[in-house]
Amino acid sequence: MLASYVYQLTPILCGVSLLAGACIRRPAPAARPSSVTQTASALLKILPSECHQTLEGFGASLAWYQDRLVPNPPHGIYQTLFPDLGLDILRLRNRYQRITKPEDGNIAQDVEILQKATQTLGHRPKIMLSAWSPPAFLKANGKEDCTGERDCTLAKENGRFVYEKFADFWRDSLVHYASLGILPDWVSIENEPSFIPPSWEGCKFEASETSDYPGYDKALAAVHAKLASLPNPPKMLGPEVLGIHNGLLQRYVKAMNVDLVCGIAHHLYEKGSDNIWDWKDPGPDSFIDEMQAAAQVTDKPLFQTEFQTDDDHGYLGGFETAWLIHNSLVEEGVVAFLYWDLIWGDGGGLVSMERRGPHLRDQYYSLRHYARYTDPGDVRVGTRCDRPEVRASAFLSPKGDRLTVIVLNTGKLPVEVRVDSGGFGVTSSAVFRTVYLSVAGAAIGPGYSPPTSETWTSLGELPASHIVSLPARSIATVVLQCRMP
Repeated sequence: MLASYVYQLTPILCGVSLLAGACIRRPAPAARPSSVTQTASALLKILPSECHQTLEGFGASLAWYQDRLVPNPPHGIYQTLFPDLGLDILRLRNRYQRITKPEDGNIAQDVEILQKATQTLGHRPKIMLSAWSPPAFLKANGKEDCTGERDCTLAKENGRFVYEKFADFWRDSLVHYASLGILPDWVSIENEPSFIPPSWEGCKFEASETSDYPGYDKALAAVHAKLASLPNPPKMLGPEVLGIHNGLLQRYVKAMNVDLVCGIAHHLYEKGSDNIWDWKDPGPDSFIDEMQAAAQVTDKPLFQTEFQTDDDHGYLGGFETAWLIHNSLVEEGVVAFLYWDLIWGDGGGLVSMERRGPHLRDQYYSLRHYARYTDPGDVRVGTRCDRPEVRASAFLSPKGDRLTVIVLNTGKLPVEVRVDSGGFGVTSSAVFRTVYLSVAGAAIGPGYSPPTSETWTSLGELPASHIVSLPARSIATVVLQCRMP
């Protein structure tokens, strides 16, 4: 499967060539050591000749709150949201033909945002377009929003679900978006098809058709056939289910024709019987078994297209976000990781658009540590560490002139990590670190003022000792550059 492919490559004097070698199989992910030593030091070895997945990139959604950017964006906000973050992929909500809330169909806002993002980045970000709901006239409940009702699904005519009209909606929406200058790289026909939301847009599809619900498999086939008539149809992703626990992803993938999609997309939401989100308790490592199972679903590339730290009180979840990104990349082998909303109202998103001005949340820096010094086309290469609480991933540029290492300390004690670059000829380097707040034992409640994290601190060049100091609950990005011959 995707996460288990590696390549044996030939190192060169300064970087590592990505052009040599043949594909071989190795077990993945690599087993981590089972015991913890008492020393506060670790050796991290980079294996530039062992290559795994090729990145499509990192990103976030811009689905609501566009009015916080258009027409009067805060000063410098586009620099913050795009180049400084390192955003590669922007996920938009398909807002074509909004009926019950016509003001919500102002796609001109998305056009302006994309234009300014492109100007600031110097190139257009990749675009993913997802539908939360088709127009109200295609819904059994007659409206785009769901309020938990069972009939928040596709309508029927003459006893049959209107798959063809749903496909027409998708074709027409893409024609309309193209007329405005928005050409998606990928589309997902339905966001979280298994879920009926309590107060926002949705449209339930079962994996296969039942008497009550349409089949995602049939809808995907109908849309794919309709889009084939377009001159340059976008690639398709699916099924973009709510999460990967309890066999949900496998159920939808098994029913659908995977030849119709270029990649398998899913989200990372899960809440146990205790009503606590799993990112918080039991924590990011509780996702590993499901991630490894997801990697076995198909040979198609895997895309994680939505996650946020629900119930984070506006300040928790930064480190857990970084930890889940790591697990997604290393344990599952995803080619893309997208956070939920790039911006939101008070206390949400990567950047909280508050009245006093934009607030960069810890989650922003978590994504930045992975996105800022990686690019689409980079290849994840092997890493080995002799301490299990130290988690690392590394990415090599296509030219072999940049090696970016992201390392986390998930333990409770500080660790001095010595980075062995595996023969990569370093001519310059830079190290950036974030140490996340700790709220252990804090009386969280009204009037509680949380501590603040130390975010994106520049530590200068990697020292001659090659040691990076990592306090508990911290992450560092180590950027190694070399001059190519």
